[in-house]
Amino acid sequence: MAKSTLTFEQTIERKRKLIDKHKSELAFLLKSCTHERVEEKSRYFSGSYYDHAHTTYWNECMICGAKSEDTVKEHSWYG
Repeated sequence: MAKSTLTFEQTIERKRKLIDKHKSELAFLLKSCTHERVEEKSRYFSGSYYDHAHTTYWNECMICGAKSEDTVKEHSWYG
C-alpha cells in the first residue's frame, strides 16, 4: 500500500477545490429548482396601541428556500 506524500497544505488546497466544485454544482441545481415541495408560512403581528394587528402569508420552497410574494391580511383589532 502506497503512503500518501501530500503535505498538510496540499491536502487543504485539494479539499478547498473540491468544496468549490460542489458549491458550483449545488448553485446550478438550485437555480433550476421546480419548487415541488412548498410550505405555506405565516407571521402574526399583534399590533399596538396605534397599529392594527395583521398576519403576513407566503410560500417557501423547502428545497431551495425561494419565497413567494408576501400577502398581508389586516385585522380589525388593535394590540
